[in-house]
Amino acid sequence: MAEFRRAGDEQVNVFEIDETYLFKHYFDGEDVFDRLKRYYNNQQYRFEVPVGAFEDLRSFLAEHGYGLVVVDAVAEFAVVVKKYTQHPENIFKGSVIHRSVDGYNAFLMTDQAAVDRATREGAIRLTNTGLENPF
Repeated sequence: MAEFRRAGDEQVNVFEIDETYLFKHYFDGEDVFDRLKRYYNNQQYRFEVPVGAFEDLRSFLAEHGYGLVVVDAVAEFAVVVKKYTQHPENIFKGSVIHRSVDGYNAFLMTDQAAVDRATREGAIRLTNTGLENPF
């Protein structure tokens, strides 16, 4: 999963969902965002990079101190909340994508810290349920 990174690189988790690489992160520098803005979905507040453009973008970001790490164990970053119940505060902000599965809303979180926050506020790790992984 993790690749070698230079000291000082900032790790950004990336998830391959439906043949698109998804991630959320705040990037410093106008030149960096200028390169990324065509991939930014401002309604979902995330970057959506087609498979064919990913390696070039990954190299560009590595040159600017960002290490994109493709997460293989996607289910480890997913939490669920029963539909029509109160969601943990800021779960949408800490998630990359959400989908429905068997009466639950499933959220794919940006990192393990976001998973931990969500579970402390009442969400359940997907891996602790018998639910199918919707991602």
